[in-house]
Amino acid sequence: MRVLFTVQPSIGHLHPLVPVATTLQAAGHEVAVCSAASFRPDVEAFGLTHLDAGLDWLAGDHATWTAFPPMPPPGPEFAAFVVTVFADVTTQHMVPDLLRIAHEWQPDLIVRECMEYGGCLAAEALGIPHASIAGNAYSAIDDPAVRYFPGNRLMVAAPMARHREQLGLEPDPEVAMPYRRLHLAFTPPAWDVEGAPRPANIQFLRHTSTVRPDAALPTWLGEVRAALPGVRGGLPARPTVLASLGTVFNKTPGVLDAIVEGLGQEPINLIVAIGPDQDPARFGPQPPNVRLEGYVAQPLLLEHCDVFVTHGGFNSVKESLAAGVPMVVVPITADQPYSAGRCEALGVGRVVGTADRSAGAVRNAVRQVLDDPSYRAAAGRFRAEMAALPGPERIVELMSSLAAERDSVGAVQR
Repeated sequence: MRVLFTVQPSIGHLHPLVPVATTLQAAGHEVAVCSAASFRPDVEAFGLTHLDAGLDWLAGDHATWTAFPPMPPPGPEFAAFVVTVFADVTTQHMVPDLLRIAHEWQPDLIVRECMEYGGCLAAEALGIPHASIAGNAYSAIDDPAVRYFPGNRLMVAAPMARHREQLGLEPDPEVAMPYRRLHLAFTPPAWDVEGAPRPANIQFLRHTSTVRPDAALPTWLGEVRAALPGVRGGLPARPTVLASLGTVFNKTPGVLDAIVEGLGQEPINLIVAIGPDQDPARFGPQPPNVRLEGYVAQPLLLEHCDVFVTHGGFNSVKESLAAGVPMVVVPITADQPYSAGRCEALGVGRVVGTADRSAGAVRNAVRQVLDDPSYRAAAGRFRAEMAALPGPERIVELMSSLAAERDSVGAVQR
């Protein structure tokens, strides 16, 4: 079986795709990942073949999104950003490249991360099956009434209609096509709000945290473990808190500052992943219990943590829950407010809202999660629920079954 993956050129979009691609590759199937040329090193770091395709909108072709703020807040402006960047302009550039690649590579199946729309259009034009992978916190929800969710089909109706017309495909006014084949979600059904409508062909599978093959725990963790025999997980015997805003939102004004200021004097081990593009010196001198790191292998370190302070990025939330670690969520935009709300509703974390991202608010929220064992217990229960879902072998079964299908309806090129 030959499987072609498509993804936006962003680490947060790539991570949900990697376990699926590597699972198929390990089972003996041939896989390749289509994305922007500058994204090649990120894809190849996981041992995957990269094929250049689409717009390099993060690295150089900025004209598609300079009309927007770096990342608009949730609401109409964010919806416009999603439609313009993901469903319109990048799709327009991706589809011709995918059709060219497909004629040379001859895939049996195209699998897309759900915010990349070129893959499903190319598959429909070629008459081959396609699948999608949940890449944001609510991409399993199929509710036209939810106006600003990126997973909302009808939000992208206008650009999708134009693309279909250009490809000679039949109209799809309900925008059923992107999720009509197979949709893989790596959170349990309980993650979504009760009664949430979902695609009929959704499959809930076990989450696997994506870690680069060369990733390792920080060197200092081993040094501390050797020097201090009475430690937990290689750190002094006090609560350990990891804080990170990821690699896109780490420069959001004031948020990292509030975290460092609010928690630096607490009786905890504080590890703050500030991002490789930040200078630790700007935070000033720190006490010995605080470590400011450009990068940490988050899934590896979470196993040693008591609380995770996060912006609520979907990958980060899944990694924390897979480790059974409760959270303090400081949402910024995109699907993060939804993740924050679900964490609070499930009892696995507390939320620091946009109205008060102060040092005191972060400190109080962390203290509450540390002092109340119900948060850790709820995170442990959710971890067990995630672990009980079908594992990698089910991915191979589903993809093999889908690839065996053929649908010539609407195919214009093959």
